[in-house]
Amino acid sequence: MKDIANKIVPVAPLVSSSQAEWNNIFLAYYQLPACEIPKHFLNEHTLTICSELSAPSLVECSLDNRFKRYWFNSGDIIFCPAGISKSLAWEQKNSCILLALEPQLVELVAYESFYADHIDFLPQFKIIDPLILQIVYALKSELESGCPSGRLYGESAAAMLAIHLLKINSSVRQLIQEYKGGLPKHKLSQIVEYIDEYLAQNIGLSELAEVVGMSQYHFTRLFKQSMGITPYQYLIRQRVERAKRLLLQEKLNIAGVALECGFANQGHLSYHFKRLLNITPKAFSNSSKNL
Repeated sequence: MKDIANKIVPVAPLVSSSQAEWNNIFLAYYQLPACEIPKHFLNEHTLTICSELSAPSLVECSLDNRFKRYWFNSGDIIFCPAGISKSLAWEQKNSCILLALEPQLVELVAYESFYADHIDFLPQFKIIDPLILQIVYALKSELESGCPSGRLYGESAAAMLAIHLLKINSSVRQLIQEYKGGLPKHKLSQIVEYIDEYLAQNIGLSELAEVVGMSQYHFTRLFKQSMGITPYQYLIRQRVERAKRLLLQEKLNIAGVALECGFANQGHLSYHFKRLLNITPKAFSNSSKNL
């Protein structure tokens, strides 16, 4: 995806997930001059989001050989299913985010949700959807900060976007099933033990789902039912708990503790430590010394 995008878009992205190790999802942020992006086909489902516009931007868009000329505002979204032709043109500077999802992920989610062997997505010239924007901007922010949250963050977002697109666009969206009952106890134990063993590594959602032999979407839903939080939230809490124990041992400095627990750096540890415990690692360490 990243190589194809580089050939189509006339400038390099300011931010890209090329080095983020995310599976099934790609994101790039561009600041573009007035230009024309010629007709092309991509193998991924793509969302093009206009961002940071001070005034509406006049856009010419062709999707599946249907042409439309219209005004775009910040946060408006173009959706182009995989294999559908698309072209774009505008006559002023523009900022946009390109997000692509692998069809294999969406198909797996669709099959597991409602046993659909085929998905009919419709191209859409203009979507206004707060949830999509929330996910996209969170991913952009994650990349801008150096991707400290790891693979699990991006891959969880991919699974969430897949099911959301199926709900709002697919012709079989009304058939989506709700899983109930949570993970079987033995599978939950497997996951808890696996996360504890590999806590310091860059664990991905696909990796966790494979441990229990499930799709990413199925696993995420059942894990949350069992634990009350998402796999990513659980991973962060376990890392903070381990950090507490290591700080009490006083064998490592805070930066060393961060790396030992799987955090990208000391700042990443401090952010989540303070968010969950309402105290900084340094203050926690100092207070334990006074006990």
